Amino acid sequence: MKTFRDFETIIETMGELPPSPLVATKLLELLRKPDLQIKELASAVSLDPIISGRLLRMANSAFYQQQRQVKTVERAIIVLGENVLKNLAMEYSLRTAHKTYGVLERRMWENSVGCAVASRMLAGRLTDLDTSEAYLAGLQHHIGKVVMLNRDKALYKKVMRIVEEGKGKLRDVESALFAYSHEWVGAALLDHWNYPKTIVEVTLYHHEFERLRGENDEVFTLCAIVSLASDFCRKYGIGLTDPIEELDLTKNKGALALEVNMFLVDELLEKFQPEFLKERKLFLS
Repeated sequence: MKTFRDFETIIETMGELPPSPLVATKLLELLRKPDLQIKELASAVSLDPIISGRLLRMANSAFYQQQRQVKTVERAIIVLGENVLKNLAMEYSLRTAHKTYGVLERRMWENSVGCAVASRMLAGRLTDLDTSEAYLAGLQHHIGKVVMLNRDKALYKKVMRIVEEGKGKLRDVESALFAYSHEWVGAALLDHWNYPKTIVEVTLYHHEFERLRGENDEVFTLCAIVSLASDFCRKYGIGLTDPIEELDLTKNKGALALEVNMFLVDELLEKFQPEFLKERKLFLS
């Protein structure tokens, strides 16, 4: 397995990096504590007006149908639950990485959220992995694309145009124009942010996870889940201009690696889109 000693070089060449999502990271750390108190969690949330504001809006949305208006962060956490707060913190860390927010950034964000939702669903039914960890792996696996877009939006649009015209494969074109492909840039950023090593490795190896078979079973399985989740998004066109309805999931590398029951995959695929739409609506409320 490759080491992380090249990450420093990547960080140095990528210009101004997105700031570490300090409050979101703190929330994720707190949510791992077995003896966590709601007051402690509410205090951390209140440090960020954007997270606390969105939390209150979500708690007061029609989706939760509260009889009385939710006016405190502590009450909002009770209404929404820790899992929604955890997902909000992770999604926020991704959204704040963007310097600008146009059509392309929206597509990237939707693809990441879609992959996160599908990864959580697949991990929960096909493996014994932590579904929150799978969600985070799916959410952040393409964070490198965000950094490259921030670095030079016109140049990354050129990357995508070349790929869409069938003149090159994505990672090859990225490497030619940026010196590194998105998985290396993303892993370097997450390492820079002190993310869990497992998530850094999933980001780094999600395209070439077969090399991890028998060496790191957790990362191998997470990569396979993310691979299949990505095709769920492609099937419905989440993050793309059009859906790829003819996509054959039986040929997906993740599905083959996990030796999954395709009837179960089809069942999850059918449930995926409404689950994604619900989550997207929740985060945009």
